[in-house]
Amino acid sequence: MDNDKAIPENLSLLHAGEEDLRQKSVEIIEASNAMYMHVSMIQTCMDMLQYVRKNTPDMSEDQLIVALLSASVFNSIASGLKLMFGGYYQASGLQIRYVLETGWLIDYLKTDPALVQIWKVTPEDKRQNVFRPGLVRDKLDKRDGFKEKKREAHYKRLCVLCGHPSFAGFTMLRSESNGDAHMGPFLVPSLLEACVQELVQCSVVAGFSIMRFFPPNSLSDYKARVHYIETYAGWTEEVFGEKPDPTSVDEAKKIIAILENGL
Repeated sequence: MDNDKAIPENLSLLHAGEEDLRQKSVEIIEASNAMYMHVSMIQTCMDMLQYVRKNTPDMSEDQLIVALLSASVFNSIASGLKLMFGGYYQASGLQIRYVLETGWLIDYLKTDPALVQIWKVTPEDKRQNVFRPGLVRDKLDKRDGFKEKKREAHYKRLCVLCGHPSFAGFTMLRSESNGDAHMGPFLVPSLLEACVQELVQCSVVAGFSIMRFFPPNSLSDYKARVHYIETYAGWTEEVFGEKPDPTSVDEAKKIIAILENGL
């Protein structure tokens, strides 16, 4: 290889620093039961997104569009993990916001069978009039009877800290509360934990939204669905002290028993 065309040394040094921080971040996560469960739940969400894409033959056009959206969600989850593990917390937040916004969009598309095609054909110069994030959030809040505007507060928090230039966003660049902004990767366990917590919440939102477009049909589908919901239930109970309603899992297990016995 011609040394004159080698990657500049400083970029190689930057990558080495990122890889060093990744290992340290992994050690911090593995030492924390809560963070470990969050990351495991994130992986379960990614596994489900991959499963439905690979195991849904003869997708309808609507399903294909949602599958494409799920690919972008998967990649943003992976990018968010890579950035936070490597010490880029604010940049990770940008990916997390995308996961959240897309998860809500997919959830909204499920409210009306016509919406997927409308979303597909709406010109970009008119998209904000029909599918802007604020409108989507308001529609979902109205559907769910939510009046506290928690979706809006969550989205705006990510916008302020990670999505737009703001003075408050400098907190994502400081190793100490009153310190100078850090240029390049750095390790702050509290920021790592905050990013993990945000990403797992957004991944779960997106995961369930996407799953609604891919109802289980085969034995393998039902087993994958049970694994996902049981993992989610264990995560919810451990982290929040809440035990989800087991009805959906019990019903899926009954169908699994029927399919396994060939009845």
